Amino acid sequence: MAANSSGGGSGVPRGISLSNTVHGEIAPSLPLPSLPVFCGALDQDLRLFDERSEECRSLNRSDVLSHASKIADLLQNTDVSYLSLRADASPQPCGFVGHLDLHNEVLRCNSEAFDLTNAGTIKETAQSRNVDSNPLGSVPAVQLAQQGTAEIQNYQHDHVISDVTASSRKPKVKKKGRENTLRSTGSDASECQDAVAAGFCEMLEDFCGRAEIFNDERDDREFLPMSAADIKVVLKEITSIRAKKALQLVPVDNLVKLLRVLDYQIHRAEGLSINDCEHMDTEVVSSIFCALESIHAALAVMAYNGMPKQLYKEEIIERITEFSRHQVMDVIFGSDPVYRALHKPTEIGIPEGEEDEEFGGKFVSPNRKKRSTRSVKPRKSTSNKVSSAVSNILQKLDVILGFLKELCTIERLPDSCILQLIRTCFTTFVVDNIQLLQMKSISLISGIFYVYTQHRASIMDEALQILLKLPSSKRMPRTYPLPDEEQRQIQLITALLIQLVQSSSNLPDVLRESSDSPSLEISIDASYPTKSFESVTEACCLFWSRVLQRLTNTKNQEAAELKTMIENLVIDLLTTLNLPEYPASAPLLEVLCVLLLQNAGLKSKDISVRSMAIDLLGTIAARLKQDAVRCREEKFWIVKELRSEDMIDQNLPKDACSVCLDFRIDKSLDRCHDCQRMFHVNCTGIRGHDMSNRVFQCQMCFSKKQLLVLKTLSESQTKDAGQNNRTKSGKTSQVTEAITNLEIVQQLLLNYLHDAATVDDLHLFTRWFYLCLWYKDDPNSEQKFMYTVARLKSQAIVRDSGSLSSLMTRESAKKITLALGQNSSFSRGFDKILQVLLASLRENSPIIRAKALRAVSSIVEADPEVLGDKLVQTAVEGRFCDSAISAREAALELVGRHIASYPDVGLKYFEKLAERIKDTGVSVRKRAIKIIRDMCTSNANFSEFTTACVEIISRVNDEESSVQDLVCKTFYEFWFEEPSGLQHQYFEDGSSVPLEVAKKTEQIVQMLRRMPSLQPLVTVIKRNLALDFFSQSAKAVGINLASLASVRRRCELMCKCLLEKILQVTEMNTGDGEVHMLPYMRLLHAFCVVDPTLCAPASDPSQFVITLQPYLKSQADNRVAAQLLESMIFVIDSVLPLLRKLPQSVADELEQDLKQMIVRHSFLTVVHACIKCLCSVSKVAGKGSAIIEHLIQLFFKRLDALGFSNKQNFQQVGRSLFCLGLLIRYSSCLLYASVSSNNLHVASSLNLFKKYLQAEDFVIKVRSLQALGYVFIARPECMLEKDVGRILEATLSSNTDTRLKMQSLQNMYEYLLDAESQMGTDNASENEVANTAVGGHSVPVAAGAGDTNICGGIIQLYWAKILERCLDVNEQVRQSALKIVEVVLRQGLVHPITCVPSLIALETDPQEMNSKLAHHLLMNMNEKYPSFFESRLGDGLQMSFMFIHAMNKGGSQSLNPQSKAPGIMSGKSEPGSFTHARLGVSRIYKLIRGNRISRNKFIASVVRKFDTPSWSDSVVPFLIYCTEILASLPFISPDEPLYLIYSINRIIQVRAGTVEANMKGFLQFFQAGCQKINASESIQTEPNQAIRRETETMVANKKIEEGLEGDHVGIDYGSVDSYMPHQASLNTHSISNADLQMIQVCSLHQTQSYSMVWCGMQST
Repeated sequence: MAANSSGGGSGVPRGISLSNTVHGEIAPSLPLPSLPVFCGALDQDLRLFDERSEECRSLNRSDVLSHASKIADLLQNTDVSYLSLRADASPQPCGFVGHLDLHNEVLRCNSEAFDLTNAGTIKETAQSRNVDSNPLGSVPAVQLAQQGTAEIQNYQHDHVISDVTASSRKPKVKKKGRENTLRSTGSDASECQDAVAAGFCEMLEDFCGRAEIFNDERDDREFLPMSAADIKVVLKEITSIRAKKALQLVPVDNLVKLLRVLDYQIHRAEGLSINDCEHMDTEVVSSIFCALESIHAALAVMAYNGMPKQLYKEEIIERITEFSRHQVMDVIFGSDPVYRALHKPTEIGIPEGEEDEEFGGKFVSPNRKKRSTRSVKPRKSTSNKVSSAVSNILQKLDVILGFLKELCTIERLPDSCILQLIRTCFTTFVVDNIQLLQMKSISLISGIFYVYTQHRASIMDEALQILLKLPSSKRMPRTYPLPDEEQRQIQLITALLIQLVQSSSNLPDVLRESSDSPSLEISIDASYPTKSFESVTEACCLFWSRVLQRLTNTKNQEAAELKTMIENLVIDLLTTLNLPEYPASAPLLEVLCVLLLQNAGLKSKDISVRSMAIDLLGTIAARLKQDAVRCREEKFWIVKELRSEDMIDQNLPKDACSVCLDFRIDKSLDRCHDCQRMFHVNCTGIRGHDMSNRVFQCQMCFSKKQLLVLKTLSESQTKDAGQNNRTKSGKTSQVTEAITNLEIVQQLLLNYLHDAATVDDLHLFTRWFYLCLWYKDDPNSEQKFMYTVARLKSQAIVRDSGSLSSLMTRESAKKITLALGQNSSFSRGFDKILQVLLASLRENSPIIRAKALRAVSSIVEADPEVLGDKLVQTAVEGRFCDSAISAREAALELVGRHIASYPDVGLKYFEKLAERIKDTGVSVRKRAIKIIRDMCTSNANFSEFTTACVEIISRVNDEESSVQDLVCKTFYEFWFEEPSGLQHQYFEDGSSVPLEVAKKTEQIVQMLRRMPSLQPLVTVIKRNLALDFFSQSAKAVGINLASLASVRRRCELMCKCLLEKILQVTEMNTGDGEVHMLPYMRLLHAFCVVDPTLCAPASDPSQFVITLQPYLKSQADNRVAAQLLESMIFVIDSVLPLLRKLPQSVADELEQDLKQMIVRHSFLTVVHACIKCLCSVSKVAGKGSAIIEHLIQLFFKRLDALGFSNKQNFQQVGRSLFCLGLLIRYSSCLLYASVSSNNLHVASSLNLFKKYLQAEDFVIKVRSLQALGYVFIARPECMLEKDVGRILEATLSSNTDTRLKMQSLQNMYEYLLDAESQMGTDNASENEVANTAVGGHSVPVAAGAGDTNICGGIIQLYWAKILERCLDVNEQVRQSALKIVEVVLRQGLVHPITCVPSLIALETDPQEMNSKLAHHLLMNMNEKYPSFFESRLGDGLQMSFMFIHAMNKGGSQSLNPQSKAPGIMSGKSEPGSFTHARLGVSRIYKLIRGNRISRNKFIASVVRKFDTPSWSDSVVPFLIYCTEILASLPFISPDEPLYLIYSINRIIQVRAGTVEANMKGFLQFFQAGCQKINASESIQTEPNQAIRRETETMVANKKIEEGLEGDHVGIDYGSVDSYMPHQASLNTHSISNADLQMIQVCSLHQTQSYSMVWCGMQST
């Protein structure tokens, strides 16, 4: 019947003529009639018999009507919905009009013959198939011709019917009545097949008879060339008989004869090429098309199951493969002009032998070959003319490759053919525009890989070769479409790799051939699935081991390209991971991870390979973690069932859909008959009209029932087999376990894969792959082998199994696959990968650490909760202390991105994060501050908020201005930024302070409780009031006045809140009120230091003074009370000058209280504040200096009463001196009106203090010196007196006691601050920027006072002594002196060049605070006065050497020539001495390195020290020190060490001659002396010491060279005794000291110069 099923001519259905259509896509939609076409055909040309008359064409003839009953029987078993037989189909082609009696006769025999019935098998499959499904390998088996004859279309139609019918694994669903009818007509079908076979044989006899030439003279038969039309007719008949499954009934002799005829047609076209033809109608084109049709027909015969072995002749098969290969090459040339131009550059064709050699595996991508081959212009005329022919050949080759795959599975082909097919298919991967041919090539290679296991290694090698020849780019073209709604694509080579691995699971032939059979009787061992998966692992190892081995054997560019290709493969595999159709992606990635964890990856010696391994492992681990998170958060009901232990979740809502959890009643809800869950019809995909005819079951329940049937069958099968083997094994292997949710969900996936499958059998391999994977993971798998086989054949065993499972959407299948993937060994390997990555964080190589940190970051990005893991926390915190700043910053960045969103995790890292605020890297400090700020702002109840504030505010005086700005901006956001919205809640009843401000104030107080000093908070408040920490762009626009006013208003409210808090603490009346009150008072003190007007509100300026005054009557005398009183008195003293008039009663009480505390309080800080405040009260109250004079006289009398030599009351003497000095200092303005009295007091006090300076007790000496300093502040001109000058110089001398030096420097420092404060008061309008002084004074930056005032004169008088103390051996003395230098430079009182050497020396100070301050001052000086800075670098270096010498001696700075100096002086570096020197000089060099002239001057200034060194005992150690410095400079550009070499060479060229002459003279003199010594036998030792010293120098320089060969680090010279001969063996003679010094200097110069040359060369 099907032989004429397509009709002829215009009768071909329109759907069949679709061009360029994927077979798998259109097959379900094609009109596929299953009754003879002549029955009811509308074309007059179609006739029942071969009548010759025109009248015989009528269908109303009696001989036609006699078949009406048979036609009715056929129509009863036929789905006529595929035809257009309708009463309304009146328009008839070809003008056929008339009544059709045959139609009436058929209706008479069967009135329902033409009624519509349910959809047939193919249509039902089409309806149940998801449109989105397009699994790997479901790409088309055939591509239909764009332009072709009706015969070609008929073949394609029939071939589709055959493929769908033969390969569909879905059981046909028909009505019961129809099944009975089929049984009754079984015998008729057999008779029909015999008739069809007989007719086919007649056709073959006729065709072969016309093609054969009979020649009696020759035994061999010859054949005539047949036309393509004739062969197409034969091909159509072959296709028809294949569809009827009757080809095996044809005698073998007829088929052998047919193949011989077809082989001759192929042989005729050998060597012909479509690209050599100029016209379409040439004989060459016809021959090629005829040969292709012949190949198609031959393969259609040979690729049919059950054919006799006589058909498979090796000669014919080889000819078919060879001709197909040539045509594939021609199609490649015709489809890709670039490829054709590269491989056929000339008009003359390539000889056949050369072409074979060229395309025998040496094909390359055009994109890659462009780099090495000159471009050739293609022949445009030929390519354009043959484009249509190439397209037709391409479509035919698609069909041929499909038949070749079937042939490979049926008959074992010769190895030569197999290898040729492999190479040909791989050739298609390197060109474009032949996508369908590439898909068929992938399918063919996979089939060969499955059948021919001995060629698997060669296939993997070819895959690697083609991978290397493809373009290497991260944007590699991806043309293989995935069955996904997002239209994602992967590389062809990746799709091939996945199919190869899935084919390697070794699906048994018995299961592949009997997949539609319900029988479980198979002879396969129970361990076969395990072995099958082992072969999968072997295939994965086969590919990856070759790739990684190739990577280790390549270098440079090729290795980089190969890494990119591996990355592309991993990206594609991750794209297909957990998609239902690609289970092989997980084993491929798993094997890759295993290899990367071994010698091929992280254990490789090549750091680039290790870096790549870490990148790949990080990417894979991040995806695993991402999938785990997705699965954990998945709400899909089946996935939730998989995670739950019970089958039914009791927490499900009763009236909501289990899929979407929607309660809406506008959608119909159906209840599952078994589990009683409710489902929306739309959510399950079930059509509404189907629900009325059957009981509804959800997919889970249906799958469970299906598994129960399969388990029962398998248990019975196993039981029977166990009874037979019981005597042998002694046990049975029954499956007794209950069905688990895991098995149910697995079966859902298997059903989906079966129902979503296309005509290809790849779905069978996919399901077998899944079963092997699950079989491996099941510990009791071998006891369930039959059960596993039954699950593979579930669709054949349970006939109705596809009715519900096919309703599952692809999105649901993806979710199920994701959930099942979490149980695989690949997903379980995440912990191992993570551990290895964490271990890599401790690698020595910074590159590896950075890569590992980036990998861990990607994992954390997928799931930030990973940071809470203890191992991860330990590893990441370890990177917080990494030696590389970039690694530390990256570690902080890793934590900072997620720590704010996860407060619990953030709390674990807080302690280590807080430590990074003090990091040496600026970027690290800033990042740490930002992270902690985010932690505080994101969590209003952050438990470590106070600690965070303490840590952040500690960097407010950071040496980097950007860090200072960040700190101030952070606290602006914490406390001083106006919140959005209105404040309706207040602190307490009657208070005007909002509750939000009160909370912020309490936070500041809590922070202040942990701070020992107010200074950082004062700086923060001051800068927030000015808002000078914003970016430069914001400053350029101008600070918003509203913002300034808002900050000031909040500060005023905070001060009010503090005052209310103080009163509230007092009302509580607790025993430790001072302790609770102190932090509030200290904060008020800080606000008052910044701006006293904050504590003097306009409404009541004296409010704070009046409120705080009663607390001065406190009788407590402890440290806490003293701090509280000091802060209160300071606030009162600051506010008093702002008051117009102080109430008399308040003033009297203040005077009385202050006077009492001055006399009796034991803490001098309180006494100091009281004296200062008392002077302010006297000034504001207008009472004059009466009370001050009274107190001065009082202390004079007390000192007289105590006496000078009274050692018992030295504390009272010291207190009296202290108070007297302060009274004179602060009352100078009050006593100014009485000049005589003032002068008298000053003169008397000076004499008194000078007297007490001579006391024996050092406490009294220090107090008298301190009091003397207070007098100098009031009367600075006294410091210009000679006797006072001698006193100050004596106190600043190096031999003076440290306490006196400290006090003298402190006096000078306070004097400078006071002078600066006075200058700021006088010029407040001219100074906008101010610094805050200790003690609360507002100190502006002077614009440079020069020497015009008395302050400059005083400083210049004592400047040399101050600089000496900068290099004092006591660190506190150095720090005090350096503070004076800072103030002096800020005020511009001396020339900056004078302090450059001392600051350079202080760069090497072991104390970090001193070295940082010195560096900061040098940096500012270099910006303002670079010439001053550069000119004194050499002097500073020499002074740093002297400073280190003094520090190592631990005593005086002076050098003693008679004593051997330790450390560098002895040629041996003390631990840490040179380290600090190297760091300090390196900082200086980095400071000037940006300017080429400056750094050259620096190097030249050091080198000049070797030019003409003057002799002294320290010259040798100093020059060694210089050599060490030059060797340790941080050079970064080649010109730096080259300039050093140039400078050294220049000196050597000038001095080498003189040195050589002096050395020769010395040797001659030495030889003459030796002769005299031998005669007199006298030895003198002193010159021997000089020679030994010189030898030490030579040895030291030799060791410098050896140290430079290793690394630029501090050098431990060690002892030189091993280099010196024994003293008794030296014969010396007496020479003059002058000559000896000259020789030593010359020798030293020469050796040091050469060592520096070596230094420069090593640095280069």
